[in-house]
Amino acid sequence: MSLKVEYKGVDITSSVDVDKCWIDQYAEEHGDTLKIIFADADGLWDAWAPKIGDKIRVYDDHVDSGVQYVRSIYPSVGRYEITAGSIPVSADLARSSGWQQVTKLQLAKEIAERHGLKLMTYGITDHKFLYLRQENESDFPFFQRLCLLEGDAFLIYDGMLVLYNEAYIEGTEPKQIVSLDADNKPEYHNEQTITALSIRNGSTEFTYGSDLSRLKSVNIRVYIDSKGTAERYATNLYHHFNKMKKGGTFYATPITDGYTAGSVAGIKTRGMASFDGNMFIYHVRHDMTNNKTKVFFRCL
Repeated sequence: MSLKVEYKGVDITSSVDVDKCWIDQYAEEHGDTLKIIFADADGLWDAWAPKIGDKIRVYDDHVDSGVQYVRSIYPSVGRYEITAGSIPVSADLARSSGWQQVTKLQLAKEIAERHGLKLMTYGITDHKFLYLRQENESDFPFFQRLCLLEGDAFLIYDGMLVLYNEAYIEGTEPKQIVSLDADNKPEYHNEQTITALSIRNGSTEFTYGSDLSRLKSVNIRVYIDSKGTAERYATNLYHHFNKMKKGGTFYATPITDGYTAGSVAGIKTRGMASFDGNMFIYHVRHDMTNNKTKVFFRCL
C-alpha cells in the first residue's frame, strides 16, 4: 500500500513522512474528515506555512479522501498534525435569509453553488416549502434540519453535495453479503425505541403512532401547511429517532474500499441471528497507517 498526499493540487508524497492517518467518511449528518500526522524533524511544514482552507487529498490504491479543506493545524517539535474536512470553509459563515414558495431542490442547488459544490440527487421528491427562514445559521445545519423533516440525507465528498432519500437508498438491493466472525471484532447494540412522535409548530400539532408509552415531542421551525405535510414530517422524524437504535461496528483487515458510507449490504453474523439481514453503512473509518477499516452500521 503506497499512500499518496496532495497539497493544494501538488503531489508532495516524496517530500513528507506520514506517521499516522485516518480518513472518516460519513453518509449523513457529518462531513467527511481527515486527520494526518507527519514526522517533521526538519520543520518543513512550518516553512511551507499551510493555511486554513487549503486543499489536501490523501489516497492509495483502495481509499481516497477526496479533496478536503484544512480545518486545524497543530505543530509541535518533530511532528505536524493537520485535520481537514470535506465541507468548504465558506460554509462556516452564519447566514440569515428567507424564501417563499421554494422547493427543496432549489435550495439544494443554491447552497451547492454558493460553496462550489456539484449537486447530485437520488430518489428525491421535490416538495415545496411555503415559507422558510434561516436565522443566523450556517447553510448545512439549516439544510440538515429540512432534510430530517423530508426523510432525506446528504453527504459531501470530493466537491460533490449528494442529496438522497433515505427510504429510496435503504430499499436498494445489497451490494454484498458480509459474514462476520471473531476476526472482525464485531460489536452490537439494540436499544429501546420510541413508540410515537409528536411535532408542533405554533398551534399546529400532529402525532404519529398510537402507543404513547414512549412518546417523543419535537418543536419544529418550519411552517406546517397541511395535515399531509404534518404526517410526512412526523413519520420521517419518527424514523430518524429510531433508526440508530439497532446496529453495530466491525473491522475489515486489510484496508478496503468494499464498504461505502451510504450503501446497503447484507449481514450474516455468528451466533447473533437477530442482527442478520440488511444493514445501512453510515460511517467508515480508514486507518491508513495500520491498514484496517472500521465499519459503522445500522440494521434495516
